[in-house]
Amino acid sequence: MHNVFKGIVVGVLGFIVWFLSSVFEAFVSSAGERTLPGTVLMYLGFLLMVGGPIVYIVVIPIINRLRRRRK
Repeated sequence: MHNVFKGIVVGVLGFIVWFLSSVFEAFVSSAGERTLPGTVLMYLGFLLMVGGPIVYIVVIPIINRLRRRRK
């Protein structure tokens, strides 16, 4: 259950990064330019928002279960 909360926290942090960087990128692109750091932050935030919960809720418990079976 501890990993579920970690996954939720990582997902929320990823959403915050994605949201703030997309708002920043929208303001910059309205001026006619695009920035690479803003785009990279959007991709990173989306990756954290989607991948973080998957890793903590699905992948880590499967790995722990497989390790317990081997012992």
